[in-house]
Amino acid sequence: MLDGMRVLVTGATGFLGGAAARHLLASGHDVRGTGRNDRAGAALQRDGVPFVPADLTDPAVLPDLLRGMDAVLHCAALSTLWAPWAEYRRHNVQVSADLAAACARQGVRLVHVSTPSVYNAARVTRQVPESTPIPERYDSRYARSKHLAEHEVRLHLPDATILRPRGLYGPGDPSILPRLARALRARRLPRLGHAEVWTELTHVQNAAHAARLALEHRTGGVFNVTDGESVPIWQTVDRLADALGVPRPTRVVPARVAERAAQAAELIARLRPGQPEPPVTASGVRLLTRGMTLDLTRARTLLGYDPPVRPREGVPEAIDAAREACT
Repeated sequence: MLDGMRVLVTGATGFLGGAAARHLLASGHDVRGTGRNDRAGAALQRDGVPFVPADLTDPAVLPDLLRGMDAVLHCAALSTLWAPWAEYRRHNVQVSADLAAACARQGVRLVHVSTPSVYNAARVTRQVPESTPIPERYDSRYARSKHLAEHEVRLHLPDATILRPRGLYGPGDPSILPRLARALRARRLPRLGHAEVWTELTHVQNAAHAARLALEHRTGGVFNVTDGESVPIWQTVDRLADALGVPRPTRVVPARVAERAAQAAELIARLRPGQPEPPVTASGVRLLTRGMTLDLTRARTLLGYDPPVRPREGVPEAIDAAREACT
């Protein structure tokens, strides 16, 4: 285990990157953040994290960013579920390849943040281990881009660490709960099936904790990361509706019907380039209807990972934050 490292955090102006940079700083590491959001960068500076604005799609910036660094935590990514493949390839695949190659040249350790979305097409949903074979087909362009990015990282740095945190949430979450809150407020979220769906999520502080452990232990390979406990999706949706003061979803639409309708909406949108993301995507439907739990044995055994934030604390905190963001 290493302490007091000089760590570059990419995507430090994003949700996970910002939390991880602050966590690493509080843990005694010398942290530098990079990203493209100057306002979020200024907030990092105020919190004691030096910020260097940079566009990682330009590989010429990498040598200077990496100079003097012991390690890189690569959080930067195009994480939307709706974008042209060329953009996913540019921001997720090519940037990861360029960064891994630069780290290899300069002798810098790399911890790369990926996603368990790569497991989705494998149709394995319970206690999914990192050894699960990934089919050469994907349920989203995002998942495809992140799996190809993993391949590039391993190609250039076989001893790199790859983290797969599932469903990041918490205060500042720009995706999961805000999307649900908007749909609830607009009265356009039906209940997708009658049965409860249990899944695992990852509080952003747990993901930041796992990233620090990965950096300090220098253990290579792939690691699943979650809160370690399942949460009921539709019970959580109901709690969010109550917090927002809007009706709970009662109209039931079968999951298969909703997914097919979302696929049709996506097809129509893709036939008209420049269209915004449809209100409902097939990937979004699957997140609400297909539970998944991940095997954390490797992270617990090799990294000593024990999630500091449990869902019973993290979920209410995230719901309160989503409610406040809507006021």
